[in-house]
Amino acid sequence: MKSWQGRLAEALEKLEIAQRPYLERHWQVRGYPPTIHFNDEDVTPYPRDDVLELYDTVLRAKSHREVAYFNDLRSALDPVRGVLRSHPALQRALGHLAGQDKFLIEIANGTSLTWLTVLVVGLMERAREQAEKGFEQAATELGLLLNKSIASSHRSDPLELSLGYDVLLFFGPQIDRQIDIGPDLIVMPFAAVQDWVDSEWIRDFVPEQVDRRDWRQIGAIVRPFDWKPYLHRMNCPRERPIEKRPNFEQDAMSFLELLAISNQTPFIPFAFIDDCIHRAALLLLGKFRNSGGTQRVGIVGRRHDPFRSPPRLHQNSVRQALGAFDLRHSPSFERLAPVRRRLSESLARDGRFVLDDRILDVSQSIELMFEIKGTKIGKQIQLAMSDLLASDEVHGQEIRKATKKFYDVRSAIVHGPSDEHRKRLMHDRVRVFRSGFNLAQQAYFKLLLEE
Repeated sequence: MKSWQGRLAEALEKLEIAQRPYLERHWQVRGYPPTIHFNDEDVTPYPRDDVLELYDTVLRAKSHREVAYFNDLRSALDPVRGVLRSHPALQRALGHLAGQDKFLIEIANGTSLTWLTVLVVGLMERAREQAEKGFEQAATELGLLLNKSIASSHRSDPLELSLGYDVLLFFGPQIDRQIDIGPDLIVMPFAAVQDWVDSEWIRDFVPEQVDRRDWRQIGAIVRPFDWKPYLHRMNCPRERPIEKRPNFEQDAMSFLELLAISNQTPFIPFAFIDDCIHRAALLLLGKFRNSGGTQRVGIVGRRHDPFRSPPRLHQNSVRQALGAFDLRHSPSFERLAPVRRRLSESLARDGRFVLDDRILDVSQSIELMFEIKGTKIGKQIQLAMSDLLASDEVHGQEIRKATKKFYDVRSAIVHGPSDEHRKRLMHDRVRVFRSGFNLAQQAYFKLLLEE
């Protein structure tokens, strides 16, 4: 005897053949859907609305003429619905009332109404996405999801579709491999999470000139979670407390700030999206859009340059950021949190006074690090920076000289270029910012490790 998945796949294949002439006649009357090409590839979406309308018309047929016209399609559609009904999860959700096709489905704390023909359309679309074994693959995946829905507890399984993500999206250096931050956080390139994050969401946050072909500078920090669907009868919603996961935003933002400081390149977070479910799982369960909730946390702005290669992410920077992140529960990490935020923000500054603002950010960070008070602040900072970073007296002199130059430029910004010397200093702001940032970066990580 064939398995449930085998019977479903066989019935789906027969239905797909039977519906072809009906869809063709439907389009001859209503108009054909437009075709879409991208990079010389046909990416026309599956005509789910047309197929769903066709199924609904078949099931609503009442007159003798309509019933006769749709007889072949009805004969292929009913076996698919019958196999679906025979699964214990759907038996429980639909009950024994004849003709009942509707039920409630809960996915990631969101409940919605769906019905069997919507599941059939999802199976058809998912099957088209697969290669040779499209129907078998779609039926197998749905079977695993339905089996999990009636399991007594969450079970770890190899099904990628039962993995969900909470996501922080950012714009920065190209991420070309997965970075494991800790037991619950992972850095990934955007390409690795495209099945979970609806591409349309990106358009809400990223400028239009950032073309889909050049999303190399979009990355994600994700927190994976296991989930399973819950199916209910329409009049019997399941009562259970909403499952809440601890916030991960603070840890994700902290690591992004550490990575920006270590790599000396801006990482711009622009959206938190929670409860992201694999799009194929949503298709198979009768939901055609992801239900994740978005929260804007930043704006990418005009930073994209399609003719420039993305900045590099250096492996030693990743190691340094990971080492610092391991100290996130230490008193020094908490004390230096304002320093971390301001230094990372200095790299992301934009606008007319970007150089001035960056230098002021770094100077404020240095003063926060050393908690300088009283008079002759510049002199105190020179000595503190030298004492912390110098390897010998010659090195100490170089550090004090660089620190003094940085603070001379900072004074020219704050008090204005009142003489020729200060005017000359203002022309050296790019190099001075880089020098001052280097010193602040070294001091921050050393203090973090030593306190």
